[in-house]
Amino acid sequence: MTNMIGEAWRAGKSFVTGLNITFKEMVFRPAITVFYPDELDTVPAWFRGIPLLKTDLLTGEYNCTSCGLCVEACPVNVITLEWHQDPITKKKVADRYAIDMSRCMLCNYCIEACPFDALVMGMDYELCKVDPENMVYEMEYLLRLGLKYSSVAQPGPKAKKGALPPWVFHELTGATEEDIQDEAGFLGRAPQAKGYTPVLKAQYRKEETVVDQPPAPAPAKVEAKVAVAPAATPGMVPPDQPPANPGGTESGNKDGEEAE
Repeated sequence: MTNMIGEAWRAGKSFVTGLNITFKEMVFRPAITVFYPDELDTVPAWFRGIPLLKTDLLTGEYNCTSCGLCVEACPVNVITLEWHQDPITKKKVADRYAIDMSRCMLCNYCIEACPFDALVMGMDYELCKVDPENMVYEMEYLLRLGLKYSSVAQPGPKAKKGALPPWVFHELTGATEEDIQDEAGFLGRAPQAKGYTPVLKAQYRKEETVVDQPPAPAPAKVEAKVAVAPAATPGMVPPDQPPANPGGTESGNKDGEEAE
């Protein structure tokens, strides 16, 4: 009898507690319902939607090197990779890269295993299909969705000890095919030979800035020195004139001749 009373008490207490929580959520807290599909919820940067392939926007090449580490890391074997070696560049070229999203568990292991920043967990979650066979996404679709997470590939600094890996918070760049900078680049371009130099489109070329050189110093003005004769002083004969007759002037000489 005591046990029955105790069980009834605990059942009634849990029932009242649940109703109390429901009443508080209904009355005292604002509604958080998102009216999907008219409204789309914002997802955080670490959201795991679908593994996507990234592109190097400088040349249009996909970052994947067909190393196969993502295939080995996948615990449910949903990644299919087929490749061949280019006889000219000696690099692996992916013939097929597909992911079966009907069985993908979104574990992120493929992204963690990739050493070339070729994969990213996208924020896309509207992937429902009526037929599960249609949820096998091929390479072109993965590259097209991955464009908005792509950028110009640049070797980044080494991660500090204890810091979060770069794939945890992926960056949404919003890039499109128009953002491929190479004139010969296109989406899905295979890796080019080592030392390939892209020819950039006009809007991505850096204008050559002419450095303004300081003006040459003006030649020093040579001032002509004019010799100025010293001013004559009384009793002093200039050096370029003959000395005057001592003892008198011309009129005095003529007077003397007439006197003779």
